[in-house]
Amino acid sequence: MKNSLLLGSGNAGKIKEIKFYLKYFNLFKNFKIIDLSSFTSLGEPIENGSTFEENSIIKSTFFFHKTNYLTLSDDSGFTVEGMENFPGIKTARVAKEMGGEQQVVNYIFKKNPNKHKIGASFHCCLSLIGQKVNVVVTGKVEGFIISHKTGNEGFGYDPYFIPSSSKKTFAEMGFKEKMILSHRFEAFKILSTTQK
Repeated sequence: MKNSLLLGSGNAGKIKEIKFYLKYFNLFKNFKIIDLSSFTSLGEPIENGSTFEENSIIKSTFFFHKTNYLTLSDDSGFTVEGMENFPGIKTARVAKEMGGEQQVVNYIFKKNPNKHKIGASFHCCLSLIGQKVNVVVTGKVEGFIISHKTGNEGFGYDPYFIPSSSKKTFAEMGFKEKMILSHRFEAFKILSTTQK
């Protein structure tokens, strides 16, 4: 019987990307990959950490203890230059509270008048927690936030973020192009060096 790896996220966009990276980096190929949809109700972890790392570990540890499966979780978001790590670890929460990503972007540009783009960075922390496993890695991509939605691919803030290595937003890129340039790629690249 195969060992199982639980992807500790309920975000369909993240699950799709994580599965891409597992295949791309040839990780856990002898494992059965399962996600939270395999369970009726595990509850939700209380993400009260003060960093991406802490929240990622909270998620992985929570789902590992609930299921006893080796668990891989991700906590990610972006920070804006000159705004004291806003929105940071509250990236998804702030969007929910303000009524969507466009409202958050509007708020950022209201605080930074006369700018068409603002320096920002996307962060991804992956944690792998199991019986005798405790691995935490972080990836980061620098770039810019723009004021208006551009592109139709991806999810979340993808239409507003242009990585420094491109002239396109993540949402204007094809799936694989975005995957290779993203913060999650950087984190998985490091994770892959720990799993040889």
